Amino acid sequence: MRRRPDASMSLLNDLQAEALEPEYRSTTAPRHQPGRLMVVVLLLAVLLTIAVLQTTTGTSSAAEQRQELLDRVTAARERQSALGDTASELEDEVSQLGARALGDPAERELLLLLDRVSGASAVTGPGIVVTVDDADDATSAQGMVLDGDLSRLVNGLRQAGAEAIAINGRRLSVLTPIRSAGAAITVDYVSLSPPYRVEVIGNPDTLQARFNETTAAAWWHLITQNYGLSMTITRADDDLVLPADPGMTVRHAKQK
Repeated sequence: MRRRPDASMSLLNDLQAEALEPEYRSTTAPRHQPGRLMVVVLLLAVLLTIAVLQTTTGTSSAAEQRQELLDRVTAARERQSALGDTASELEDEVSQLGARALGDPAERELLLLLDRVSGASAVTGPGIVVTVDDADDATSAQGMVLDGDLSRLVNGLRQAGAEAIAINGRRLSVLTPIRSAGAAITVDYVSLSPPYRVEVIGNPDTLQARFNETTAAAWWHLITQNYGLSMTITRADDDLVLPADPGMTVRHAKQK
């Protein structure tokens, strides 16, 4: 029996024929339906839109809550500051009334002097302003003003002849603590933020020169030169007005 000339090609013919999908080999097989594809695309678009809206709404809600908390914190700090000022005024009034109750003028003058020195009453006078701040690129405690740095500065200023000191409006006394609280520094248990403005009442002609001779000045020179912190000292243009320390209260009293 003679073989067909293409008999040896039957395997290749079968592979070529089977390579086509059934719907393309049959004229009666169903084709893809465009309508179903459009429905799937629309469903995907709807799901993506819902996801975007939910994400946007969630982000907006979080931003609003954060801003609300910041506003509440700001309002609380302003309220605290106002109450502190009121307390200082009342302390001044109490001190004046106590001085008037003394019959001896010398005793009244001594009491007022002790109030001013201790921080129990507001004081006004000439002086200097020292401003210290963190390094511009501070990423660790080495580039930040620490509670110990402020304590050294205050002690050096007292050694130089400071009569009264306040940090960011908070009057210091011998009982005022300067402590760290997380990333903030508290003065008399009130959180302060840099830059720290240290107002010093005293003789402006000698304060800075005498401060430069203290170990505190040497320490601040070291950290400003090596860690990028900043410190500026200027003479106050006008008399400084420092409030009383609201934490100063009468603890003991004795009548002779």
